[in-house]
Amino acid sequence: MTLPAPVQGLCDRFLELTERELPTGLLTGLYLHGGVVFGEWAPRESDVDFVATMARRPGPAEIEALRGVHAQMTSYSSVRFDGPHVLASDLAHDPRTVPPMPEVMFTRKLEVVASPSWMIVWHELARAGITVTGPELSTLTMWTDLEALRDYTADNLDTYWRRKAEGLSRATPADLPADERERDYLLSHCVLASVRLHHLLVTDQMTAKSRAGRWALTHYDERWHRVLVEGLRLRDGGGISAYSDQAELLGDVRDLLAHIVETSTGKPVITTQAR
Repeated sequence: MTLPAPVQGLCDRFLELTERELPTGLLTGLYLHGGVVFGEWAPRESDVDFVATMARRPGPAEIEALRGVHAQMTSYSSVRFDGPHVLASDLAHDPRTVPPMPEVMFTRKLEVVASPSWMIVWHELARAGITVTGPELSTLTMWTDLEALRDYTADNLDTYWRRKAEGLSRATPADLPADERERDYLLSHCVLASVRLHHLLVTDQMTAKSRAGRWALTHYDERWHRVLVEGLRLRDGGGISAYSDQAELLGDVRDLLAHIVETSTGKPVITTQAR
Protein backbone atom coordinates (compact mmCIF):
# COMPACT_ATOMS: atom_id res chain seq x y z
CA MET A 1 0.00 0.00 0.00
CA THR A 2 1.04 3.62 -0.51
CA LEU A 3 1.88 5.21 2.82
CA PRO A 4 0.70 8.73 3.72
CA ALA A 5 3.47 11.22 2.95
CA PRO A 6 4.22 12.03 6.64
CA VAL A 7 4.56 8.31 7.41
CA GLN A 8 6.84 7.64 4.45
CA GLY A 9 8.90 10.68 5.34
CA LEU A 10 9.44 9.52 8.91
CA CYS A 11 10.38 6.02 7.80
CA ASP A 12 12.84 7.36 5.24
CA ARG A 13 14.41 9.69 7.78
CA PHE A 14 14.75 6.90 10.35
CA LEU A 15 16.47 4.64 7.82
CA GLU A 16 18.83 7.45 6.80
CA LEU A 17 19.77 8.13 10.40
CA THR A 18 20.26 4.50 11.36
CA GLU A 19 22.43 3.89 8.32
CA ARG A 20 24.60 6.81 9.35
CA GLU A 21 24.62 6.41 13.15
CA LEU A 22 24.41 2.65 13.82
CA PRO A 23 26.93 -0.11 13.12
CA THR A 24 26.50 -1.58 9.66
CA GLY A 25 23.99 -4.42 9.65
CA LEU A 26 22.57 -3.77 13.15
CA LEU A 27 19.16 -2.77 11.80
CA THR A 28 17.62 -5.67 9.85
CA GLY A 29 14.03 -4.53 9.32
CA LEU A 30 11.44 -1.82 9.82
CA TYR A 31 7.75 -2.66 10.11
CA LEU A 32 4.61 -0.65 10.81
CA HIS A 33 1.53 -1.44 12.86
CA GLY A 34 -1.21 0.74 14.37
CA GLY A 35 -3.95 2.63 12.60
CA VAL A 36 -2.08 3.17 9.35
CA VAL A 37 -1.97 -0.58 8.61
CA PHE A 38 -5.76 -0.62 8.83
CA GLY A 39 -5.97 2.18 6.26
CA GLU A 40 -6.44 5.06 8.67
CA TRP A 41 -4.38 8.23 8.97
CA ALA A 42 -5.70 11.21 10.98
CA PRO A 43 -3.26 14.08 10.41
CA ARG A 44 -4.24 15.88 13.62
CA GLU A 45 -3.87 12.86 15.90
CA SER A 46 -2.11 9.87 14.34
CA ASP A 47 1.38 8.81 15.27
CA VAL A 48 3.56 6.27 13.49
CA ASP A 49 3.88 2.95 15.31
CA PHE A 50 6.86 0.86 14.26
CA VAL A 51 8.87 -2.20 15.14
CA ALA A 52 12.55 -2.19 14.21
CA THR A 53 14.37 -5.51 14.15
CA MET A 54 18.02 -5.80 15.15
CA ALA A 55 20.73 -8.32 14.30
CA ARG A 56 21.64 -8.67 17.99
CA ARG A 57 20.66 -7.29 21.36
CA PRO A 58 22.25 -3.84 21.42
CA GLY A 59 24.92 -2.99 23.96
CA PRO A 60 25.17 0.28 25.92
CA ALA A 61 26.97 2.19 23.15
CA GLU A 62 24.47 1.03 20.55
CA ILE A 63 21.56 2.00 22.81
CA GLU A 64 23.03 5.47 23.14
CA ALA A 65 23.36 5.68 19.37
CA LEU A 66 19.69 4.72 19.04
CA ARG A 67 18.81 7.36 21.61
CA GLY A 68 20.58 9.91 19.45
CA VAL A 69 18.75 8.73 16.34
CA HIS A 70 15.38 9.22 17.99
CA ALA A 71 16.34 12.60 19.39
CA GLN A 72 16.95 13.65 15.80
CA MET A 73 13.62 12.11 14.77
CA THR A 74 11.89 14.33 17.34
CA SER A 75 13.57 17.38 15.83
CA TYR A 76 12.60 16.27 12.34
CA SER A 77 8.83 16.01 12.88
CA SER A 78 6.14 16.73 15.45
CA VAL A 79 4.53 13.38 14.58
CA ARG A 80 5.50 10.75 17.12
CA PHE A 81 7.52 7.78 15.85
CA ASP A 82 7.04 5.17 18.58
CA GLY A 83 8.10 1.58 18.90
CA PRO A 84 10.49 -1.11 20.12
CA HIS A 85 13.76 -2.40 18.71
CA VAL A 86 13.72 -6.19 19.03
CA LEU A 87 15.16 -9.27 17.38
CA ALA A 88 13.17 -10.74 14.52
CA SER A 89 13.28 -14.02 16.46
CA ASP A 90 11.52 -12.29 19.39
CA LEU A 91 8.41 -12.03 17.23
CA ALA A 92 8.13 -15.82 17.29
CA HIS A 93 7.75 -15.82 21.09
CA ASP A 94 5.16 -14.70 23.60
CA PRO A 95 6.07 -11.01 24.11
CA ARG A 96 5.70 -11.49 27.87
CA THR A 97 8.84 -13.65 27.72
CA VAL A 98 10.97 -11.20 25.70
CA PRO A 99 13.66 -9.41 27.74
CA PRO A 100 13.77 -5.60 27.98
CA MET A 101 14.72 -3.91 24.73
CA PRO A 102 15.05 -0.27 23.63
CA GLU A 103 11.67 1.32 22.93
CA VAL A 104 10.60 4.85 22.09
CA MET A 105 7.68 5.56 24.41
CA PHE A 106 4.84 8.08 24.15
CA THR A 107 7.17 10.57 25.88
CA ARG A 108 9.30 10.40 22.68
CA LYS A 109 12.23 9.20 24.77
CA LEU A 110 13.99 5.89 24.33
CA GLU A 111 13.94 3.56 27.35
CA VAL A 112 14.97 -0.06 27.83
CA VAL A 113 11.75 -1.83 28.83
CA ALA A 114 9.66 -4.96 28.47
CA SER A 115 6.29 -3.45 27.62
CA PRO A 116 2.91 -5.13 28.27
CA SER A 117 1.64 -3.38 25.13
CA TRP A 118 3.82 -5.66 22.99
CA MET A 119 0.86 -8.05 23.18
CA ILE A 120 -1.00 -5.65 20.86
CA VAL A 121 2.08 -4.93 18.74
CA TRP A 122 2.82 -8.58 17.97
CA HIS A 123 -0.78 -9.27 16.95
CA GLU A 124 -1.14 -6.16 14.78
CA LEU A 125 2.09 -7.05 12.98
CA ALA A 126 0.93 -10.62 12.43
CA ARG A 127 -2.53 -9.62 11.21
CA ALA A 128 -1.89 -6.50 9.16
CA GLY A 129 1.70 -5.27 9.55
CA ILE A 130 3.47 -3.40 6.75
CA THR A 131 7.05 -4.17 5.75
CA VAL A 132 9.03 -0.98 5.07
CA THR A 133 12.39 -2.71 4.74
CA GLY A 134 13.81 -6.11 5.62
CA PRO A 135 12.33 -9.60 5.20
CA GLU A 136 8.62 -9.60 4.46
CA LEU A 137 6.55 -10.20 7.57
CA SER A 138 4.92 -13.14 5.81
CA THR A 139 8.31 -14.89 5.84
CA LEU A 140 8.85 -14.42 9.59
CA THR A 141 7.56 -16.72 12.30
CA MET A 142 5.01 -14.70 14.26
CA TRP A 143 3.59 -15.61 17.67
CA THR A 144 -0.13 -15.04 18.22
CA ASP A 145 -2.64 -16.23 20.81
CA LEU A 146 -6.21 -14.95 20.56
CA GLU A 147 -7.11 -15.81 24.15
CA ALA A 148 -4.01 -14.03 25.46
CA LEU A 149 -4.92 -11.00 23.34
CA ARG A 150 -8.49 -11.01 24.65
CA ASP A 151 -7.28 -11.36 28.24
CA TYR A 152 -4.86 -8.47 27.79
CA THR A 153 -7.61 -6.30 26.27
CA ALA A 154 -10.11 -7.05 29.02
CA ASP A 155 -7.48 -6.36 31.67
CA ASN A 156 -6.59 -3.06 30.00
CA LEU A 157 -10.22 -2.00 30.19
CA ASP A 158 -10.48 -3.21 33.79
CA THR A 159 -7.39 -1.28 34.95
CA TYR A 160 -6.24 1.69 32.87
CA TRP A 161 -9.63 2.54 31.39
CA ARG A 162 -11.50 1.90 34.64
CA ARG A 163 -9.19 4.41 36.35
CA LYS A 164 -9.76 6.84 33.49
CA ALA A 165 -13.54 6.51 33.82
CA GLU A 166 -13.37 7.01 37.57
CA GLY A 167 -11.14 10.05 37.10
CA LEU A 168 -13.53 11.58 34.56
CA SER A 169 -16.36 11.21 37.06
CA ARG A 170 -14.59 13.83 39.19
CA ALA A 171 -13.61 16.11 36.29
CA THR A 172 -15.15 19.38 35.19
CA PRO A 173 -14.51 21.34 31.98
CA ALA A 174 -12.00 23.40 33.95
CA ASP A 175 -9.88 20.27 34.36
CA LEU A 176 -9.53 19.77 30.60
CA PRO A 177 -6.41 21.00 28.77
CA ALA A 178 -6.53 24.67 27.88
CA ASP A 179 -5.02 23.94 24.46
CA GLU A 180 -7.85 23.12 22.06
CA ARG A 181 -5.92 20.49 20.15
CA GLU A 182 -4.86 18.69 23.34
CA ARG A 183 -8.44 18.85 24.63
CA ASP A 184 -9.84 17.44 21.40
CA TYR A 185 -7.29 14.62 21.47
CA LEU A 186 -8.11 13.69 25.07
CA LEU A 187 -11.84 13.53 24.46
CA SER A 188 -11.66 11.69 21.13
CA HIS A 189 -9.08 9.26 22.53
CA CYS A 190 -11.30 8.40 25.49
CA VAL A 191 -14.18 7.67 23.11
CA LEU A 192 -12.47 5.89 20.25
CA ALA A 193 -9.58 4.06 21.94
CA SER A 194 -11.94 2.43 24.42
CA VAL A 195 -14.41 1.56 21.66
CA ARG A 196 -11.57 -0.05 19.70
CA LEU A 197 -10.84 -2.37 22.62
CA HIS A 198 -14.50 -3.29 23.00
CA HIS A 199 -14.67 -3.94 19.24
CA LEU A 200 -11.88 -6.50 19.60
CA LEU A 201 -13.69 -8.30 22.43
CA VAL A 202 -16.92 -8.44 20.44
CA THR A 203 -15.51 -9.32 17.01
CA ASP A 204 -12.04 -10.80 17.70
CA GLN A 205 -10.81 -8.38 15.02
CA MET A 206 -8.29 -5.55 15.35
CA THR A 207 -9.01 -2.20 13.76
CA ALA A 208 -8.25 1.53 13.88
CA LYS A 209 -9.93 4.06 16.15
CA SER A 210 -12.23 5.76 13.65
CA ARG A 211 -13.24 2.46 12.10
CA ALA A 212 -14.12 1.22 15.57
CA GLY A 213 -16.18 4.38 16.13
CA ARG A 214 -18.14 3.81 12.94
CA TRP A 215 -18.69 0.18 13.95
CA ALA A 216 -20.03 1.36 17.31
CA LEU A 217 -22.64 3.49 15.55
CA THR A 218 -24.13 0.24 14.21
CA HIS A 219 -23.59 -1.78 17.39
CA TYR A 220 -24.36 0.57 20.28
CA ASP A 221 -27.70 1.90 21.43
CA GLU A 222 -28.74 5.27 19.99
CA ARG A 223 -28.11 6.78 23.43
CA TRP A 224 -24.40 6.85 22.56
CA HIS A 225 -24.54 7.97 18.94
CA ARG A 226 -24.10 11.71 19.52
CA VAL A 227 -20.92 11.31 21.57
CA LEU A 228 -19.56 8.73 19.12
CA VAL A 229 -20.10 11.13 16.22
CA GLU A 230 -18.41 13.86 18.25
CA GLY A 231 -15.43 11.60 18.95
CA LEU A 232 -15.08 10.98 15.21
CA ARG A 233 -15.43 14.70 14.45
CA LEU A 234 -12.77 15.66 16.99
CA ARG A 235 -10.37 13.09 15.56
CA ASP A 236 -10.90 14.37 12.02
CA GLY A 237 -10.81 18.02 13.06
CA GLY A 238 -13.72 19.14 10.90
CA GLY A 239 -17.45 19.74 10.96
CA ILE A 240 -19.64 21.42 13.55
CA SER A 241 -20.06 20.07 17.07
CA ALA A 242 -23.46 18.83 18.19
CA TYR A 243 -22.54 20.05 21.69
CA SER A 244 -22.89 23.67 22.76
CA ASP A 245 -22.06 22.84 26.37
CA GLN A 246 -18.59 21.47 27.22
CA ALA A 247 -19.89 20.04 30.49
CA GLU A 248 -22.52 18.02 28.63
CA LEU A 249 -19.88 16.64 26.25
CA LEU A 250 -17.60 15.71 29.13
CA GLY A 251 -20.49 14.00 30.87
CA ASP A 252 -21.33 11.95 27.79
CA VAL A 253 -17.68 10.94 27.29
CA ARG A 254 -17.54 9.90 30.95
CA ASP A 255 -20.76 7.92 30.71
CA LEU A 256 -19.78 6.17 27.47
CA LEU A 257 -16.41 5.17 28.87
CA ALA A 258 -18.03 3.82 32.03
CA HIS A 259 -20.56 1.93 29.89
CA ILE A 260 -17.80 0.32 27.81
CA VAL A 261 -15.82 -0.70 30.89
CA GLU A 262 -18.88 -2.10 32.63
CA THR A 263 -20.09 -3.94 29.51
CA SER A 264 -16.66 -5.42 28.82
CA THR A 265 -15.78 -6.47 32.39
CA GLY A 266 -19.17 -7.10 33.99
CA LYS A 267 -18.18 -4.84 36.90
CA PRO A 268 -19.56 -1.36 37.61
CA VAL A 269 -17.42 1.75 37.55
CA ILE A 270 -17.35 3.44 40.96
CA THR A 271 -17.89 7.14 40.49
CA THR A 272 -18.04 10.05 42.88
CA GLN A 273 -21.03 11.66 41.26
CA ALA A 274 -24.25 10.30 39.84
CA ARG A 275 -24.16 9.57 36.12
